[in-house]
Amino acid sequence: MDIEILKQAVIDSRDGITISDNVLDDNPLIFVNPAFERMTGYSFEEITNRNCRYLQRDDREQPGCKVVHDAIRDGQYCLVTLRNYRKDGSMFWNELSISPIYNALGKVANFIGIQKDVTAQVLIQAQLRADNQSLAEAMSSWEQLSIRDGLTGVFNRRFFDTQIEIQCGIAARNCECVALLMIDVDHFKEFNDIYGHQAGDDALRRVAESLNESFLRASDFVARYGGEEFVVLSVGTAKEEASKFSGSLCERVRQLRIPHMGSPSRYLTISIGASVHDFVPGDRSDALVKLADSALYGAKRRGRDQYSFTP
Repeated sequence: MDIEILKQAVIDSRDGITISDNVLDDNPLIFVNPAFERMTGYSFEEITNRNCRYLQRDDREQPGCKVVHDAIRDGQYCLVTLRNYRKDGSMFWNELSISPIYNALGKVANFIGIQKDVTAQVLIQAQLRADNQSLAEAMSSWEQLSIRDGLTGVFNRRFFDTQIEIQCGIAARNCECVALLMIDVDHFKEFNDIYGHQAGDDALRRVAESLNESFLRASDFVARYGGEEFVVLSVGTAKEEASKFSGSLCERVRQLRIPHMGSPSRYLTISIGASVHDFVPGDRSDALVKLADSALYGAKRRGRDQYSFTP
């Protein structure tokens, strides 16, 4: 296989991928892919040259920890589910598989680890087992840890606030560009006044679904920013591509043909403010948000149902 294809597959993988050095003392990590950075909230520099046990913090009395320790000692494959902790302190369930990599002398030189965030599955299984737990308690427990918006099913504001910091940090290290699209459903208060809040909720769900189905690449995602506002974050998307993408999103929502007698077009539409920035070390993500927000107001001032870019 072409080494460049393999490298790109590792970089683009949705699963966290790590490589540790079994020759050095304490088996430090020597490589992690961007998905692992996003999953844990730690940067490449913070993660590498350390043993990854810090992800368990003080929660080391887990059966899976011993399984991993024994597998590394014996040069064996293992699969476990561990309680891990992100940089911000939040816990997530990590399904970890490690496999030995042998050198030319037949010795285990490295371990490759595949990490999956299986928090949702573990929570659901726990709820099913907890026969004495009320439905309300189960739902409350789920919602507190959920990263999804309850109405539309797309990611929520909390997830976006975390991810934009992580994604922009990764982009700064790799000198990549990041595109942010801030999206507002036009004349939505009037829509609710005319058709009622139930119809408004249905319309938001349809808009969110349409946005969610239109991504350019696997790393893109949409989140509900609040009320009738959504955001789309896309790493590696240049201005020309982001411009076409914004135009296509406006057209997708038009094609939903959701009637809106309070809109000049007589259908529900969206306005988009877009900003693209080439990140370098030291750049902050909040500037990207401010520029996209300013562009959104520009699109509204020019009559809505369109997109606008910051200068």
